[in-house]
Amino acid sequence: PIAARHEVLLSLTGTPLMICADKDLIEVLLYTLCDNAIRYNKKGGHVWVTVTDKLIVQDDGIGIPKKCQKQVFERFFRVDKSRSKKTGGTGLGLAIVKHIAQVHNADISLDSDEGFGTTICVKFSENPPLA
Repeated sequence: PIAARHEVLLSLTGTPLMICADKDLIEVLLYTLCDNAIRYNKKGGHVWVTVTDKLIVQDDGIGIPKKCQKQVFERFFRVDKSRSKKTGGTGLGLAIVKHIAQVHNADISLDSDEGFGTTICVKFSENPPLA
């Protein structure tokens, strides 16, 4: 429904990936990444979710300026404060995603070109966290 409201096409491809993880936290991680990709996109934009040996969420939205890319995973950081107010951003989403990845010994990476989109990749460790 959020993608339809923003006129963004959402697609899912890939293969099954079995991980040892907290289901609720992984749902939050996936929801947050997709929600950001939709909200910071443009009408007629696309979000691709790909599952292989990793989770990749890619969009062709507004992208993130190079100077801000290291900071986007910090709590309360917003690239464009005026745009975040319009979309309801608090600057916590990607900080939460980073924390969830850390809890699961996963690596998270970001590749973005301003005006062309963003790709976030989460690579889960073969060594799951101890309970």
